[in-house]
Amino acid sequence: MSAELVNRVLRLANEVNTLAKQAGRPDLAQVLAEVAARWKETETTIVVAGAQKRGKSRLINALVGRPGLLPVDADVATNCYLGLRRGPVLAAQVNRADESFPIDPEEITDYAAMSGDPAKRREVVSVEITMDHPLLEGVRLLDTPGVDSLTVGHRQATVAILQRADALLFALSAQDQPVLRHELEFLAEAVERVQAVTFVLTKVEDSHNWQALLAENRRRLETFVADSAPQHADVLLNAAWLPVSAKLAEAAAAQRSLGRAERADQLHARSGIGRLEEYVRARAAGRELARSATVVSACASVLAALGAVATDHVAGSSDDQAEPAKRLAEVERAVEELNEIAKERRRYAVGNQFLGREVATIVRAHMARVRQPYEQAVGELTKRADLEKYLQQLPESVERSIQAAWEEIVAEVSKLVGAALNEFLTSLRLEPMDMDLAKVAMPRVWSHELKSEPSAAGKVDMFREGVPAAAMAVSLGLIIAHLNPIGFLVGPALAAAVLVRRREWDEVSRNQQALRRLLQEQFTQAGSEITLTLEREVANWRATVEQSADTALATQRKDLEARRAELRKLAAGSAADKLNAREEATKRLTTIAALTERAAGLRQEIATSLAAQ
Repeated sequence: MSAELVNRVLRLANEVNTLAKQAGRPDLAQVLAEVAARWKETETTIVVAGAQKRGKSRLINALVGRPGLLPVDADVATNCYLGLRRGPVLAAQVNRADESFPIDPEEITDYAAMSGDPAKRREVVSVEITMDHPLLEGVRLLDTPGVDSLTVGHRQATVAILQRADALLFALSAQDQPVLRHELEFLAEAVERVQAVTFVLTKVEDSHNWQALLAENRRRLETFVADSAPQHADVLLNAAWLPVSAKLAEAAAAQRSLGRAERADQLHARSGIGRLEEYVRARAAGRELARSATVVSACASVLAALGAVATDHVAGSSDDQAEPAKRLAEVERAVEELNEIAKERRRYAVGNQFLGREVATIVRAHMARVRQPYEQAVGELTKRADLEKYLQQLPESVERSIQAAWEEIVAEVSKLVGAALNEFLTSLRLEPMDMDLAKVAMPRVWSHELKSEPSAAGKVDMFREGVPAAAMAVSLGLIIAHLNPIGFLVGPALAAAVLVRRREWDEVSRNQQALRRLLQEQFTQAGSEITLTLEREVANWRATVEQSADTALATQRKDLEARRAELRKLAAGSAADKLNAREEATKRLTTIAALTERAAGLRQEIATSLAAQ
């Protein structure tokens, strides 16, 4: 039904496009062409997320019938997001901050998994994979880092990816413990960005009590929502749960390749993968319906514009002289109103001058927020071994955090600036514009290596450390000597131990301070670069919007002047000319009325179909 409805929308768009060209309005026909082009180019983005070892990557591999395509390992967390979309051949492309290049699909693990080559996965933002599979038609699947990763930046990156998601598949395992607190907290954060959430219970093939685990997961989710996220109850508690076995799906594919169709069908049905495939297809279908609504709205706007011109022609060619005069007076008033709006245009634009300052405030707030977990972690590093371990993952984690912050900053700035500039357009009685910063490239904000080696122990300071230690040794020796003569040996040993421990504390404190300075410098640099990049882009936006406003006002003036001239021409025409113009305009109005009625009916059908999905 959805495909048939979409086809009727396209037929309507084609008929309205033809009518606009016949009426001598190629500008209106271009509006439809641009809307249709945007509608066709976009995809439904489905993000697959979950904790480590929950079976996300294997689940995606099973969906597309390609075991081993994405990295699958019980001890591996995906190091960047992996995008999977339809393409003519199996291919992979690595995207770094400043370059992109193709790789052999067999090398995906090297660039995208923690078990891969550290040199290769350095600064990798994403790996985009294409393959020819019908399930990917109009769909982009995203495999993401584990939300319980020890690397702070990985979780932040996963959350940030949801900014552009149409739907979220959250994976839980039937072979592991029930949903944990940190997973529920991630979900509460995720639904701030995406409303369509579905749970997938993986690895059900070897679990004899997965139904009980599913019930426990539901109970924990209900408790968490009631206590911590009541505002998200509708989304999380009404989300579907799909039990799935990637292992059985793989077995079904293997049996089918051997020509054992009946056995393959049995395994496929047991795997539950069919319901997941239906879900993906439904999301793709929903995207078409939603974007069909945009096309119908454009058709209605074009029809309204064509109807206004045709109504002018009917009125202007009337034998009753009062009717053309009335219509001409209406156009004259519209011209006067437009002149007043044009005078106010500069005043309306004053507020746009301060958008850059608001951008800087947003960037500072986000940088402070993503830096906070690192500040807390540094304060907990009380041992040299912990410090060294932390340093190993610090540079990459910080880079991921900055990338995640970039995604969220871009979304917030887009919303703020889009609202401000569209308010400016609305004040001028112009249509709002779609403004999205998603295509803006993130600046390279880690130009220097974020690295700090634990400082080596320095020479003993005789006045600060030596003299107190000697005094402590003498005092302890005398005290213990009253009890046992060996005290003269034990005292210095104890004093030496205290001195060593104190030096260790001092070393940890120095390294903590050094790390805090490095983090502050890095996040400050990142904030400055991001602010500059976005301020420039916002300035471009502002210039584009104001130029568009000027162009639109000029176009309106031109249209009104053309209508005024046409009305005057019709009024001065012969009786035969008026009759021909009136008959042609009346016929066109009949066509416009029929098409407008079809558009209204289609809009209602689309709304009903979307609600039923």
